[in-house]
Amino acid sequence: MTQKAFKVLSLGFIILLAACSKNVKPSSYYSPNYKDGGVDRHDGLGFEIPVKYAIDVFYFNESPKQSYEVIESISISGEVPLENNQTVNGKMLNRGNHQTKKQEILSQLVEKATEMGASALMDVKYQVYSTQYANGYTFSGKAIRYVLK
Repeated sequence: MTQKAFKVLSLGFIILLAACSKNVKPSSYYSPNYKDGGVDRHDGLGFEIPVKYAIDVFYFNESPKQSYEVIESISISGEVPLENNQTVNGKMLNRGNHQTKKQEILSQLVEKATEMGASALMDVKYQVYSTQYANGYTFSGKAIRYVLK
C-alpha cells in the first residue's frame, strides 16, 4: 500500500512539474516597472533607463516609426583619472563610470538635443575605455526631427 501511495505521489509531482514548466518565459531585456508604470530596459548601456525623457530616445538599432530627418550627430566625451579604490597591486578592479554618472551624461545628451530643436535622439551608444591612469567614455547619438510626409 505504501508503494502504491508513493507511486501516485511521484506521478502527481511529475505532472505538477511539467505543468509549471509551460509558464517559464525566456529572459528578456525588459522587466515590468510597477512603480512608474511601463517597462525598464536592461541593455548594453549598463544601467536602467528612465521611463520618460522630454524627447523620445531610441537606443542602438531602434528607429522611430514616423518619418524623420537627422539634424546632427552629437556626442559627449570625457576622461576621468583612476581613483585609488579602482586598482590593487597595479591591477584594475573597476572600470567605467558609476550608474548615476552615466544617467547624468545621458541626460546632458538629451538636453543638448532638445536645445537643437530635436524631437528625438536615436542611435544612442555608450562606449568606455581604460588606460593605465584613466577611464574614458563617449555617449553618442543623432538628434532628429520628426517630419510630415
